[in-house]
Amino acid sequence: MAHYAPGTPRVMGKYVKPYCGCGLAMTVKTTWTRENPGKRFISCPKYSGHKCGYYEFFDEDLPSDYYRDLLWEEHQKGKRGVQRNEMKEQIHVLTMEKKLLADELTCTKAKLQLYDKLFLILIGILIVFCVVFGMKA
Repeated sequence: MAHYAPGTPRVMGKYVKPYCGCGLAMTVKTTWTRENPGKRFISCPKYSGHKCGYYEFFDEDLPSDYYRDLLWEEHQKGKRGVQRNEMKEQIHVLTMEKKLLADELTCTKAKLQLYDKLFLILIGILIVFCVVFGMKA
């Protein structure tokens, strides 16, 4: 496993050194912040505050604010499209669940009506038994 002194550049031309200062394998990530949309960087897997926290940009800056804003806006449109598709899928799933619940409710209501009729029949039979056996006593 390679070890590098703190502050040693990890990007040399097209090549990336494989390990950070804490000995973990470096990863290539892409940032989608408004300041650096689509800009790739290499980092320690724990770059967000733990251990060495090393990161270094791999790509050059965009030539102007216009291109940076354009790329960020296009990424946001794509994200909204993905979110819209996810919402459509959720709506479809919820619609199916609603239909299943409506069917279950209809079935339950039918059973309840049947139980009500059976209850009235049993009450009638009980009254008949009471009258018939009550007269003999």
